[in-house]
Amino acid sequence: MNAPFFISKICAHFPFPAWQKDASLHYIWANAGWSDFSKNKSEQWLGGTDFDFFDKEIAQKIEDGDRYCLQAGISDEEISLTNSKGQERILKIHRMHYYDESNNLSGISALAIDITYNKVLLRQMENIISEVEIQRHALHKNALITITRQDGSFIYASEPFCLLSGYTQSELLQTNRFDIGLIYSAESLKSIQAILPYETLRFETCAKSKNGEEYWLETLLVPMITETEKNYYEISCNITASKLREKLLENEVKDRILEANTNTLALEKRNADLIRLNEQMNNMQHKLLQSEKLASIGQLAAGIAHEINNPIGYVGSNISALDGYLKEIFTMQSKYESSLEKKSIEYITLAEEKKSIDYDFIKNDISSLIMESREGIKRVKGIVQNLKEFSRIDSNQIWEEADIHAGITSTLNIVQNEIKYKSEVILDYGELPLIKCVISQLNQVFLNILVNASHAIEKQGKIFISTRQQNQQICISFRDNGKGIAAEHLSKIFDPFFTTKPVGQGTGLGLSLSYGIIQEHHGRIDVHSKQGEGTTFDIWLPIQQE
Repeated sequence: MNAPFFISKICAHFPFPAWQKDASLHYIWANAGWSDFSKNKSEQWLGGTDFDFFDKEIAQKIEDGDRYCLQAGISDEEISLTNSKGQERILKIHRMHYYDESNNLSGISALAIDITYNKVLLRQMENIISEVEIQRHALHKNALITITRQDGSFIYASEPFCLLSGYTQSELLQTNRFDIGLIYSAESLKSIQAILPYETLRFETCAKSKNGEEYWLETLLVPMITETEKNYYEISCNITASKLREKLLENEVKDRILEANTNTLALEKRNADLIRLNEQMNNMQHKLLQSEKLASIGQLAAGIAHEINNPIGYVGSNISALDGYLKEIFTMQSKYESSLEKKSIEYITLAEEKKSIDYDFIKNDISSLIMESREGIKRVKGIVQNLKEFSRIDSNQIWEEADIHAGITSTLNIVQNEIKYKSEVILDYGELPLIKCVISQLNQVFLNILVNASHAIEKQGKIFISTRQQNQQICISFRDNGKGIAAEHLSKIFDPFFTTKPVGQGTGLGLSLSYGIIQEHHGRIDVHSKQGEGTTFDIWLPIQQE
């Protein structure tokens, strides 16, 4: 058996196109993979040239690559061809010339690899990289960002940080944070040294700019750990104005306390009133900060919903069109097959080809794939709708009649990932009318209570949510079978900053803010709890506001 015949027998079953030509560029053999791209689908390749099997322009391009290979020894070339299914594919052709036993140039051997999907993935990666670069540029232009090494030396500083500190980027890259007065507190430094990968740390830092002006930063730090070094990525918020206001308030309180100490009992009473007023102002400040955060979350949710809706829309449209096209193609194929005589060569060849590619499975699986894709799109649209309903950024904190059940549902969808692994939610809804409220604020109350209930369940438990109407009020009950609240803590759970959670896992503001929101709605929150059995929160709200 001669070598070309032996090689052709092996390569005939390759899953990719392969062929061999003599030195005059006439075919010796070609496998079925290469035949799939031939215009006449002939299997009689011996002695033919590319002009016998391909359009003139394609044939000329293939021949040019062959001639280059004969001169250079090897060659790689990309070419676009259409297969028997009418699909345009991008092939990468690898050629190598070979010699006979007398060391005379005998011809070339070639393999072709389908790189169509590689090209598509490459374009997608380029698009992703472009989007990331846009986001990076936006952060560089608008956010206070630094990257430092363990010794405090700067690796990177954004333009806003340079502007705030008064130093140019080149100056910062030649120094470290300690030299410019951006020094960690002892407590923060200890926490930073112990921080693990994927953890974050939030702290405040006071520093002085190049011209001596003091500024305050609230910083979120993330470690960037490699095999050789540990760097720190920090994104900060300028809280100088807030700190100045706090300092002014502290000075005012001190002055009034000194004044009260030098006056009569009446002045001491007045001083106590002023202290209570100061506490109320601090509470209002924290509520304002929380409201700003909620507004930011709402804006972020609305932006995400808008950005997702557009691509999901055209993906859904494309899948519908694709489904229609495939049905037409399958119908046309069936008509073509039925027009052939069952004993004809064409019919038998078609049957063997269908069997080789498992045609029936592909046909059935395509329907399943399209159905699953549509279900996925439907789920994404549902998530987007839940985000919009939860944030209600378009309501602008307007008092309006709202459906409490819809608010609970959207909140459950948002917090589902927090509670689904250890809590089963059981709903028992009564008949409720629409009530006058700011639904986005009530959604935040529901979220705080649900998250607390989930944290109270250590392994597996249940959360019961029930609603009912009583006279001109409605009641929303949240009950869990978690570890409960100690009796000595029940009277403190609505106090600002009170928390039983470990340090770093709770601010103590969730229930305090929830209490304030319910009071603004002229309602009340009742709590009942027993250690080891669980906790119940009853929220009472008026149907109409006076």
